[in-house]
Amino acid sequence: CTDAYCTKSITKSRLMYSLSLFSVLMTLFGAVSSMHHATAAFTSGLRKELRPSKRNIFPGAIPITEADKETCARQTGQVAPGNALMGKPSQCSCKHGYPQAFSLDPAPPTQQFKRRSMDRVNSGLLKLTCPLIVNAVDALEDEGFINKMNSILAAKEGEDELSQCMNDAHAIHSSTRKKLIFGPATEESNDDNQTFQMLKSKLGDKGAEYFLDSGVAGANPLTKKKDVKCLHAWLADYLFRITDEEVCYDGMTSDHPIGEAILQSLKERGIDFTGTDTCYHVCSGGGVDVESGDGAVTVPIARNKQRKKKDKELERRRRRQDRNE
Repeated sequence: CTDAYCTKSITKSRLMYSLSLFSVLMTLFGAVSSMHHATAAFTSGLRKELRPSKRNIFPGAIPITEADKETCARQTGQVAPGNALMGKPSQCSCKHGYPQAFSLDPAPPTQQFKRRSMDRVNSGLLKLTCPLIVNAVDALEDEGFINKMNSILAAKEGEDELSQCMNDAHAIHSSTRKKLIFGPATEESNDDNQTFQMLKSKLGDKGAEYFLDSGVAGANPLTKKKDVKCLHAWLADYLFRITDEEVCYDGMTSDHPIGEAILQSLKERGIDFTGTDTCYHVCSGGGVDVESGDGAVTVPIARNKQRKKKDKELERRRRRQDRNE
């Protein structure tokens, strides 16, 4: 063949090869794109199935931001709680503008959404995080304020405003927890709810029912004894009710004698729950000199970790396991 003919044939072959290669690449790209959309759809569906709608956050709450998650991590010294955060009080009481408490997802899914599971369950729906207030309430509990409140409740035999406040709050927490788990689902469709099924696999059938019905700080719904149990949770509940209106949300009222009693005790100890001039350093991540006097606030010690080391916590776990068997 002539040189011109050979050159033309080679050019034609190369063009055909390039077109074939392009066709193969486009096919592969289409397949990858389809897989990406399918994965995104699955992940989106899993999130919707496992994580409640943000519209179902705790009454009196507004949605959080990524900055709020970072603030919570600095306030608590823990990253894990950030995975369960859902809302913060609609009205900020901190003079520096930082959230002092957060509402939690009772059954947060795994952070990566790689499997149909959940990392943990949160018996309490609210978490007090302001280091200034948490440390002050820690001291209040150490001084026996919980026993003092329980003694008042026992003496009144349920016929006082403290008892009414407790009953109403427990009912609201139980109702909210169920809404967060089931959304608009009806009672008849509860057995088909995947989150509820995972709760039962994690806690047992009875444990899952107790979990749904429990009140503030996971209070036992069956006990007749009035027990404040956790001042932090009750003060957090109070912070979500601060409003200019007499009626807050979903039946909650701004009248909260338990929270007011806790705040009054803090004020008597010189604690301003709106903050000090320099306490914001912990929340902002700027650090604070613990020897500086006013505003010398440090990240609170996680009391749950201390409690788990005690024999009574181990005994509580054994009782719960026996109850579920």
